Amino acid sequence: MRVLSCVAGLGVMLAGVGAEASPQDLFGYGPWATSCAGLGQTTADDYTAVHGNPASLSAMRTREVALGFAATGFALTRGGAHAAADRGAATTIGLGLPVPFGGLLRGRVGVGLGFFTPTEIIVRGRVLQPETPQFVNLPDRVQTVALQLGVGVDLGRGFRVGAGVMAMAGLSGAVLVTTDATGRAGSRIDTQLVATYAPVVGLRFDRGAWRAGVVYRGELEARFRVTIDAPDLGVPIPTLDIAGLAQFDPAQVGLEAAWRRGDLTVMAGLTGKRWSAYPGPNAATTPASPAPPAPEFRDTVVPRLAVAWARQWDDGTGLSLRGGVFYEPTPAPLPTAARQYLDNDRLALTAGVGLSARAGGSTLRADTALQVHHLIGREGPGPGGASTTYGGNLVVASVTLGASF
Repeated sequence: MRVLSCVAGLGVMLAGVGAEASPQDLFGYGPWATSCAGLGQTTADDYTAVHGNPASLSAMRTREVALGFAATGFALTRGGAHAAADRGAATTIGLGLPVPFGGLLRGRVGVGLGFFTPTEIIVRGRVLQPETPQFVNLPDRVQTVALQLGVGVDLGRGFRVGAGVMAMAGLSGAVLVTTDATGRAGSRIDTQLVATYAPVVGLRFDRGAWRAGVVYRGELEARFRVTIDAPDLGVPIPTLDIAGLAQFDPAQVGLEAAWRRGDLTVMAGLTGKRWSAYPGPNAATTPASPAPPAPEFRDTVVPRLAVAWARQWDDGTGLSLRGGVFYEPTPAPLPTAARQYLDNDRLALTAGVGLSARAGGSTLRADTALQVHHLIGREGPGPGGASTTYGGNLVVASVTLGASF
C-alpha cells in the first residue's frame, strides 16, 4: 500500500509540473511570427529571429527588450462531447543586441535571447495508458519552459548566416521506499530538472525586393523519468519506472521567400517536420511490462502564407497590420483500440496589429497577435472498437510590449 500511495502521489506531482511539443513549434515565437502564420525567417529583423532564423539577427540595428503574455484556450470534442483540456498561460521575454564590433565586423553581428515560461508549471508529463483517448499533440504542448539563444552574421553581398541553440526542461528523479528499525515504512523523493538541447542554424539571402531563407531546427525532446524502488519491504516488488516523453519537437527544415515593395510584404513558406522519429508518449513501467504500441507517426509538410503592411511616419509613430494562414496536417494515423492517440489536421488563421511611438531616444512598441486553429473533424475507432469522431478548435492570443534604443 505504501508503494501504491507513492505512485499515486507521484502521478499528482507529474501532472502538476507539466506536456508534448513546444509552443514555438505550434505557433511561432514572438508577435511577428504568431500573426504571420509562423513565418518571419526572412522578415523578422529583431530578437524573435532567435527561433525563426538566427541569420536575421545580423540585421538588427538597435538594442531591444520585450516582455509579453500569451494565453491559449481549447474547445476539443470527442464523440460529440466536450473533451477536458487545461488552458495555457505564459510570459515571454526577448532580448536583442547588435554586437559593437569595429573594422570588418562593424554592424554585421547580432545576438538574441528568448524565453517562454508558463505561469503555473515548469513542464508537464502525463502518464496515461495508450488505450485511453488522448490528444497527444494538444494541449500539453503549450506548457513548458523553453530557452533560445542565437547569433547572426552578415557575410556581405546579401548573405547572412546564423546559429543558435534551443533548450527545454525535462524531469528526472527517484523515490526510495524503506523501513526503519521499528518496521515503519517511509519514503524519500528526489527530483531534478534536466535541460535538453537542440541546434538551430539558418541562412538568408537578400536581393532587391526579394528575400529567401532556410532554417534547420534539430529534434528537441524533454523526458520525464522517476524510478520507484522498495528493497526493504519484505516482499519482492520490482523497480517501477514512471517514464515518458513530456515534450517533443521534431527535426524540421523551413523554407521561406518574401517580397517587399514599399509598405507591403508578402511571405510564403514550407516547413517539413520529421514526425516519423516520434517515439510515443509512454515507456514500459517494468522490464516485464509490454512495450507501448508504436505511434507510427509520419512526416509532414506545412504550407504557410502571410501578408504584412507597415507604415512609419516622420514623427516616429508607426502602425503595422499582419495576417496569414497555414495548414498543418496531422502526423498521427487513425487510432486503434490499443492506441488511442488522437490528432487532427489544423487550419489556422492568424492576425496581428503593432503600434510604435518615439519617446526620447527610444522607440516603444505594443504588439498583439491572434491565432485561431480549427481541427478538421476526424473519425476512427474508439476504445471499445465503435467508431467515434473528434475535433474542435483552439485560440491563442498574445500581447507584447517592447522598447528599442
